[in-house]
Amino acid sequence: MCKQLYLIPFLLVSLTSHAATEGASSFWSGDVEVGAVFTSGNTEQSNFKLRTDIAREEGQGKHSFHADTYRAETDGDKTANKTYLFYRYDYSIDEKQRVFGRLAYENDEFSGFDTQVDATTGYNRTLFQEENWFLTAEAGIGARFTEFETGDDTTEALIRLAGFYEWNIGDNALFKQFVGFEIGEELTTTRSETSLETNIVGNLAMKLAINVKHNSDVLPGKDKTDTESTVTVVYRF
Repeated sequence: MCKQLYLIPFLLVSLTSHAATEGASSFWSGDVEVGAVFTSGNTEQSNFKLRTDIAREEGQGKHSFHADTYRAETDGDKTANKTYLFYRYDYSIDEKQRVFGRLAYENDEFSGFDTQVDATTGYNRTLFQEENWFLTAEAGIGARFTEFETGDDTTEALIRLAGFYEWNIGDNALFKQFVGFEIGEELTTTRSETSLETNIVGNLAMKLAINVKHNSDVLPGKDKTDTESTVTVVYRF
């Protein structure tokens, strides 16, 4: 029953927006990102990163899907194993304003949180836009369900605040910065992603990224901040 509550704000915005959306659908577009590192000898290590972002626009509406998984092992022992997924629907009011509905799922084996599910609905606006860069910000409300590895769980109201900056440095380089805050009654989660992409050839690019996640409260023995640094190859379609 608790998990079903998260669908309410998402469905309200998604259904209302979809009903108002008209026009021909465009094709799906996005990118797939892969990175892997394997070492052997005195220390055997393996790291694997897979991420995909795809989107499709329908008139004034836009569907977006995000999937991100990261796994790491050292001498046969897992040191990281996490998956983060979300679906988002944006409806454009005009060129600078949008309303959105968002549903997210996260599983991180080493964070102390077995499963986290949140749903939010809110407002997004382009604050500044020039020829080669733009800045957007958004605010929303919703709810979050958290199940701890101890078996306990909690449901809380949620406020979402986020900002995104993108800068086309040149024909072959793209810089992105995302910062988001998921503020709950008992837990606040901060997410940051800083990345630099450089085109290799055609639709292929090399990407350097630093992802940081901070939880305001964790179980004993767990770190509040996780940092993930990756080098990946990106294919755009």
